[in-house]
Amino acid sequence: MVASGSMASISTSASVLVPRPREEVFATATDSTNAPRTIRARGPFAGITSVELHEGHTLATGAKRRIHMTDGSVLEEVILDYDPPRRHRYGWSGGAKFPFSLLVRSGTGNWEFTEAEGGTRIVWSYTFGLTSPLAYPFALPIVWLFKAWLQQGLDAVREEILA
Repeated sequence: MVASGSMASISTSASVLVPRPREEVFATATDSTNAPRTIRARGPFAGITSVELHEGHTLATGAKRRIHMTDGSVLEEVILDYDPPRRHRYGWSGGAKFPFSLLVRSGTGNWEFTEAEGGTRIVWSYTFGLTSPLAYPFALPIVWLFKAWLQQGLDAVREEILA
């Protein structure tokens, strides 16, 4: 299923297989200096221009970072779980630009890294908190497009690692 969730949230995910060891894949995928090259704009969705960790923090559970997007928006993220080389999970609330701000109040991204088929499978799942249960039918087609944005990002991460 492309989208799932309750009427107050909606989720989707994408995955990619990278023929490299999990530690290498995790390190490259979570290196914020790669984000502007790998997480690019697609359709109505902005790409990342830069990632700043607050107060010189390193990437760790509880750290905060500021994500600057190509549409001028800035998302304030909190690292919810950082467990190399298995998981990188983060969340944000507020900061979405109009018209997405009418539908979405928050987001949680989760990157899972598992050993598979002689390499590493990355599954990037995303759950949006909706502004209202009434937003759900309007969010469905947007989440369908967002899945393609996730897949584009994962494919770019794979290319970055294999380059």
